[in-house]
Amino acid sequence: MKWISVFAFLLIALYHPVQATSIEVAFLGYSNHYVDRDYDYNERHKLIGFSINNGFSVANFTNSYNRKSTLVGWKFQTDDAVMLSKLSFDAGVVLGVVTGYKQDEIITYINEDISLYLIPELIISYPITDTISLSLVNGIVPDSKGIILMHHLELSFDDLF
Repeated sequence: MKWISVFAFLLIALYHPVQATSIEVAFLGYSNHYVDRDYDYNERHKLIGFSINNGFSVANFTNSYNRKSTLVGWKFQTDDAVMLSKLSFDAGVVLGVVTGYKQDEIITYINEDISLYLIPELIISYPITDTISLSLVNGIVPDSKGIILMHHLELSFDDLF
């Protein structure tokens, strides 16, 4: 499934009528579970993901139940970030579908193949150069038994084409 995701991403990137002006690479995913503490959740997710123009997104990771998951979705972000020195603070949401979960593991379960993925995010970014920035992306997932805080790093490359 990982290679299908990468192939789909490349097809859209190469043949999409709108040229990509930015590409984001997500990595080092981890989470904190404030839910059922009797279960030994995986909190290191072996995440690799890509986004085009802060929009179409695809990611592959090991989920909290130690199963491979693939996410295909769309990122939405506010237009104006709050600046504090060189740091920028931005809000967003990722909406899409994800694989790898069973019915009792996720409240947005659709069927045995996919679940809805809806994650509000707070993004803290620092510019490395004029066109490259490093971000810490923090998401929150409501669960029927509590909440899950999700985090990953993201390297953004702007003004590519």
